Amino acid sequence: MPLPLFPLRLLPMPGETIGLHIFEERYQVLFNDLEAMHVDEFGIPFVHDQKIWRVGATMRLVTVQKRHSGGKRDVAVTSTGLFRLRNMDETPGVVPYPLGEVDPIEEWAAWPLGKACAEARDALIRDMKAHDMYVGNLENQGLVRLIQHLGIDAMQRAEILTQPTVKDMQQALLERIEVTRRLIQQSPLDGGSFFVN
Repeated sequence: MPLPLFPLRLLPMPGETIGLHIFEERYQVLFNDLEAMHVDEFGIPFVHDQKIWRVGATMRLVTVQKRHSGGKRDVAVTSTGLFRLRNMDETPGVVPYPLGEVDPIEEWAAWPLGKACAEARDALIRDMKAHDMYVGNLENQGLVRLIQHLGIDAMQRAEILTQPTVKDMQQALLERIEVTRRLIQQSPLDGGSFFVN
């Protein structure tokens, strides 16, 4: 069955909750369907420079935080998983919002960091502790959790998760860890403006 889609320049990791402002009429219909429980989940495929990437997050509506005139609303949604997008149809049909064929990524929780990433993460943690930075979230095991807590943007998340193999994802993540370490090592000791989730 096709998954309703809400393309955004965001790529939430499983367990992350984000806020959205729903103003476009076709997405108001989607959120009406979610609220009425005609639809259980929707997907956020990552979009950048008007290009839809082949990776996205499966989402569920948590709550409507505020209603505005004309059907607009502020909502909280949470990611329940990841998917690969096979195709997307934006042609209004039975519903006005886009639909897509997706392949759920069931194995994301089991993706290992690998030895090189684990060693780089441990070195990053040592550097952060030397700068009195909080490191608790970085100590989580697993590739996706480290991506989530490393403080990288959606584009960097998408670049890692669209790699063809877990080994390639590990290598792309390793490069991000090393960039983060360099930033910390170069930051002034007087409380620079670098933050990790």
